Amino acid sequence: MGQPRNRTFDFLRLFFATLVLLSHAPEITGGNRHRELFDRIAHSGLTFGEIAVDGFFLLSGYLILKSWLADPKLMDYLRKRFLRIVPGYVVAVIVSVLLASFTASPHFFADLGSPFLKSVLRLGAPITPPVWRGNPYPVVNGAMWTIGYEFRCYILIAVCGLLGVFRVRMAWLLATVVLLLNLLHPLLQAHLAFNPLWGEPRSMFRLLTPFFVGGCFLLFRDKIRFHGALALVACGLLVVSFLAPLTAEAGFVVSGGYLIFYLGQLPSERALHWFREVPDISYGVYLYGWPIESAVAWCFHPSPWLNFTLAVPLCLATGWISWKLVEGPMLKRKQGALPPRWSVPAADAVAE
Repeated sequence: MGQPRNRTFDFLRLFFATLVLLSHAPEITGGNRHRELFDRIAHSGLTFGEIAVDGFFLLSGYLILKSWLADPKLMDYLRKRFLRIVPGYVVAVIVSVLLASFTASPHFFADLGSPFLKSVLRLGAPITPPVWRGNPYPVVNGAMWTIGYEFRCYILIAVCGLLGVFRVRMAWLLATVVLLLNLLHPLLQAHLAFNPLWGEPRSMFRLLTPFFVGGCFLLFRDKIRFHGALALVACGLLVVSFLAPLTAEAGFVVSGGYLIFYLGQLPSERALHWFREVPDISYGVYLYGWPIESAVAWCFHPSPWLNFTLAVPLCLATGWISWKLVEGPMLKRKQGALPPRWSVPAADAVAE
């Protein structure tokens, strides 16, 4: 028997996936961020989608690092990570391409070439001929760009583990501080160009930062104290950080990270009792959100908010199907039985 799963983390992942839908709706329908809600409210340069992605990587840094430390066998680790992320991605690419092909030229499949293959091998957003004719963004699935970076973070955990980095946790903390400073002033990116190993430098460094911060919350869990008063301080610092674009993302990664893990260690049995039987559909909701919102925009030309309203139930249903037909069966192959999802004893968590 595994430890009971952390329903708070389950709920936050689904909440973040829904925030991505809310953020993408005005961009998909209007072609820009002018009506993106968080950008209009805070004028911080961040969107709800970017906040949600940072939240995903905060949780991932904590949980994936815990997975490695619990079982630091390279091939077992890589197999688990592959089965968790790649099958769902590949099926979503196929479904997204088939759906979008109805809105493309008659020669769409004939025109698929090496750029498409390379983009899929990198676990990125599929590069295809234009689709969704009439929509502002003629791309199959723009949200998939983060998947390759997530997998690169998984590889980095394995490399650091093999090099013994986690035995000197101050080294991880130092790297985290450097990444946070780089988020404030991106000097590290100045001499780097796109490379298949790390992708686009700005995106890689940006997503590594919440991933490393999440890892710090694991490595220093014996030093970090979670109190309601400190959570209120974190809320205040978070609001202040949103007043300036320079500090907005770093403020969310640090203060928002504290709040995420503070919520994660609170008793959730009663508050989220209703969430007990909900499978972990957040990955599927994220993967299928872009093509579903694009299809709604292409078919009905709605307002962003009507698009979001129509897309949410469709994405929840698609996420459930993805879990039942793809992700759940893959997890059975990974561990022999469905594992507990995001389980925590007190402030700890068990990764999938």
